[in-house]
Amino acid sequence: MTSDLPRLPPRLLCCYEGAFKVVNTRDLEPDVEFDIISYTWGELVPPYNCGISGVSWNLRIPPRKIEDIMRLMIHDNIHYLWVDCVCLHQEDEQEKAVELLNMYNYYKDARKCYILMDMDELWLPQDIVKNLKFIDHVLSHMEGTAVTSESRLTTRIVQDLSEWATREWAFPVDSSIARAAAIDMGVLNCYSTCVGQVKSIFRNTYFTRVWTFQEMLLGKNITMFGINNEGISCIGQLQNWMDLATDCKDKAYKLREWIEKSRKETPTSVQAILKIVNDDYWALSFLQIQVRGIDCAKNDILVGGPSWWHENHKGVSNIFSAICITARKSKERGDLFRGLLGVFSGLFTPTEAATELMGDNMERISFAFFKKLSTVTKFAWTKLAASSSDRGEWDWIPMVANHGRTLMTTDCFSGVVKLGKLAKNGQATARAVTGIAGFPQEYMTIQLRRVDANRFGFIFHGCNCGKETERGFYRTTEQIPPKNELPKRVVGDETGRVLVQCATILGSIMDPANDVVAYRKRLLGKLRPEWRVSDPSAKTTDWVDRCVSGTDWETPDSRFFKVHNRSVNYEMGAITGCESRLQNESTANIMCTVNVNCGCEIVAPFSLIFDAITAVAGSSLGGTSATLEETTGRIVLCDGLGLVQVGDVDRLFSLVAFRGDVRSHLTHAKECRRAKLNQSVNHIHSWPQSRALLRQGAHDLSGLMRDYGCVDTKGSGQLLIFKKNFDRQYKIVGACVDGHMTNMGEERDVAIH
Repeated sequence: MTSDLPRLPPRLLCCYEGAFKVVNTRDLEPDVEFDIISYTWGELVPPYNCGISGVSWNLRIPPRKIEDIMRLMIHDNIHYLWVDCVCLHQEDEQEKAVELLNMYNYYKDARKCYILMDMDELWLPQDIVKNLKFIDHVLSHMEGTAVTSESRLTTRIVQDLSEWATREWAFPVDSSIARAAAIDMGVLNCYSTCVGQVKSIFRNTYFTRVWTFQEMLLGKNITMFGINNEGISCIGQLQNWMDLATDCKDKAYKLREWIEKSRKETPTSVQAILKIVNDDYWALSFLQIQVRGIDCAKNDILVGGPSWWHENHKGVSNIFSAICITARKSKERGDLFRGLLGVFSGLFTPTEAATELMGDNMERISFAFFKKLSTVTKFAWTKLAASSSDRGEWDWIPMVANHGRTLMTTDCFSGVVKLGKLAKNGQATARAVTGIAGFPQEYMTIQLRRVDANRFGFIFHGCNCGKETERGFYRTTEQIPPKNELPKRVVGDETGRVLVQCATILGSIMDPANDVVAYRKRLLGKLRPEWRVSDPSAKTTDWVDRCVSGTDWETPDSRFFKVHNRSVNYEMGAITGCESRLQNESTANIMCTVNVNCGCEIVAPFSLIFDAITAVAGSSLGGTSATLEETTGRIVLCDGLGLVQVGDVDRLFSLVAFRGDVRSHLTHAKECRRAKLNQSVNHIHSWPQSRALLRQGAHDLSGLMRDYGCVDTKGSGQLLIFKKNFDRQYKIVGACVDGHMTNMGEERDVAIH
């Protein structure tokens, strides 16, 4: 008969009449209830003796954190609390290896889970709920008017709006601009205060760590407390804040609709305000996906029990998506995987954990984790990536390379997908379409390199720059402009225009067969750059079109654009970051050098280049970074993050095409060189088609006796596989860029080693 009593951890922190000590639970009654805490350690300090009775090891957590936990216990009358730093022997690796595997039990058996967060200012979710309802009421009674004096609002509501208008201004546009736009100041200030508070909660350091991710999923009755030097206060349930993310998104949508419908014209002041609201809507949509994925994962674990992951492959995929939809990190690199051992309860035995998961050898740890996960679930878990090692058996298992840089969850779990069923001897059986028509030919290479400064620049050198034009048998004296070797510093207000120009050049190289205007909208919509401006009208809602309106860049005609004759060199110092998932702490200092076989060269940040690759029309990597399954709410990521790894710095990657003319860039360059300045170029050759990304050197492109195919990962992209004709097994060699790979075969089950 199973006991309903909680399984007590070996130690608990006890608070009795204001005195604290760590007790051995063998000395307690078996029906004792305990609580558990989730928090962040902060910066480590030199080892010290904390002075708490029962703690015989030195601590490295700041003493202030211990004091904060004690304040929480006294404030909420907590008698017994499991706190990792004082209840888990921090200097005993064997004990840690054993106890890490018990996290599922501890968090499930605890009566309540507390989240303790450092906060500059403490807010209550019920106040935000009340204020959002107030906004909802106001907007529903404005009836197409822009000012409250023309609405059907009561005197009390009008007075409340007036009070909001006089509070500290929170809307991120100067109040004088909002006043000039004739949009009620109280509405904007109340709305922005609520949205800012909700976004601030989820930007807290707490939501950037691996361990806290696991604890959010495993904890029950989760109550959040905020703490600072001023005091400590309960700020509500975690679920309340997750619901507020959706509620704020709803208000952003309604506010945008009200502003647009209440006026026939939208002057620049209104455009500036709409740009902020649109940015809020996008950020809150992304946040909603994040919290919905966490909520779905919590439910999978709750109803499935400790072995929930054995058969629920969609739930496992959701865990990997949820932990890397925003980049999370840990103090020790190995904790990126060890921090999930409670979620995947029972995946490793204590002996296996001690021998295979301890230390910081990420190649060994990642291989052991994904191999064991595949073995137990009977599903082969791989990565949608162009990197591949040749290990023979288990070659499809994703491995995180060892290097001296910071690693994050985006490096370990982005692009992890279910390949198929696991067969014997490390083979995987996957459903694939084989017989891709043609054979791969390289037409472009990409090399990653790390730079010291985190700067956003863009260099393009057309292959014809500095050359003389050629017409017939004679060369004229007409000179094509030389390369721009010296960078031009771009001021903030001009950044939007320059970004559109850079995106147009990229479209002419990456996706020349399709509409370059549509391409640059997709690219900049994926990149979502942020930059400083001196005047908000320089960055309006329609900035992608507005910044180049009236110029040749507005609707560039491919016949006259002649990209091979152009050269630019920009430093965009006003750019403060990008919302793209491809821009994070791991990738911030990585630049890419792209060389086209015609001689054109591009040098740009990692995020811009790989967003540029995945923005091509019909890409299998999709136009939306993250979506939710309609029926389950699980996260599906589809943006190309994971195609290459941070450990791939200094390596070369190849863009290949199975169909079309891979020499078409070279042919087009010659046509551009021959044409007069205002003469059109009518390119009649077929551009590269059925494109894929491979790591150079990992796969020999020569030889005709071979078969290529693709494996659809059901939402995240397609893997490229190949085998020699006399082989029985396929091997993963890269990722498909185009969603449609022309093939002559049928869909069937194939073996992958």
